[in-house]
Amino acid sequence: MGYYLIEGGKPIGGEFAVRGSKNAALPILAATLLAEDEVVLENCPLIRDFYLTLDILRTLGCKAELTGRTAVIDTRQIKDVKIQEETVQKMRSSILFLGALLGREKRAILGHPGGCAIGKRPIDIHLSSFEKMGVEINEEDGLFYCSAPHILGYHIYLKYPSVGATENLLLLAAKAEGVTVIHNAAREPEIVALVHFLRACGAEIYGEGTPSIMIEGVKKLHGAYFSIPFDRIEAGTFLCASAMTGGELSLLGVEKNDIETTLDVLQKTGCRFTFETERLRMMPPKQLKAELSLVTGPYPGFPTDMQPLIMSLLTLAKGTCMISETVFEARFRHAEELCRMGADIVIADRVAKIKGSPGLHGAEVFGRDLRGGAALLIAALAAEGKSTVYGSEYVERGYEKIEDAFSLLGGNVRLME
Repeated sequence: MGYYLIEGGKPIGGEFAVRGSKNAALPILAATLLAEDEVVLENCPLIRDFYLTLDILRTLGCKAELTGRTAVIDTRQIKDVKIQEETVQKMRSSILFLGALLGREKRAILGHPGGCAIGKRPIDIHLSSFEKMGVEINEEDGLFYCSAPHILGYHIYLKYPSVGATENLLLLAAKAEGVTVIHNAAREPEIVALVHFLRACGAEIYGEGTPSIMIEGVKKLHGAYFSIPFDRIEAGTFLCASAMTGGELSLLGVEKNDIETTLDVLQKTGCRFTFETERLRMMPPKQLKAELSLVTGPYPGFPTDMQPLIMSLLTLAKGTCMISETVFEARFRHAEELCRMGADIVIADRVAKIKGSPGLHGAEVFGRDLRGGAALLIAALAAEGKSTVYGSEYVERGYEKIEDAFSLLGGNVRLME
């Protein structure tokens, strides 16, 4: 298990160019299976999950080359429709290959998805929707065997605006016969990015960013050039780190609208912002202050992925705050570790009560998921003394050499393998 060594108490500030979005890039990589031609993706995030997804494409027989931040993918010679079980267990987003393979080859074999242990993420909403569109699904020995000689458009009513289910349905419906309408669809910026990519490949999709998305199936999709949009969670992570440590930060390549809920919380703690074209500058207060209640939820609600980072921030904000986690039931695992650093947090079921502390101190802590690990890392940057944050393999799933980025911005962080 890798870990980070951090010497805290130094301001994190300067200028930082936000990288491509993990949560946008992974479904777009799966979607390349639908394009029976070469696809070029720019501004790719150089993170563990991206590399793993490229490997999945290669095991299926696709050509996938990465030069710098540009990926060139050719799926014309696809040879297999099975996603290896050990691969699926490492990364939940691999479930998206189900919709992509069915849309391309009319059959797919997939194991149960894995990923971070932040709570149950059932895929029944995916499978039941697929069946309504003509997909036959059989489960045997932990594998899903799926086939669909004729994929037919359908009106799908999601019981919850699931991001993954919306993405999977978009992939399946893009080449279905007839019209599909996804009601109560997810509205996240990453959904919009996936639609924009599919449209660049020739798909007929309307209504992205709204609760109803209509897809007119087409017979064939072509290649395209596409740039991955910025990572709004990475942007929020660095903003929280700077706010906690008292540094002034300029972020490049961001869109204000996509991080508005995070900016709103930071403003309530006393942070001030100025905006230019694709540039955001933050000036933190001398003392963070907050008296607020926060509830996570589907977009445009507060993103569950930002919750652990904001919790870290609020440990140093004067006042008492409440966070209700409505998306994942096991997403407060980082709270106990923050308390080992001097935080005052009380958990009752899925509600956290955070009372601001005058300061945090260094400690040995354990990150057990992607965002929880990042939350402990920024807490260590703000703490007095030295900290060890275990679980770097989780952080590396979604952040590109975060230790180098923080060091360039004034921190003292080392990754130990």
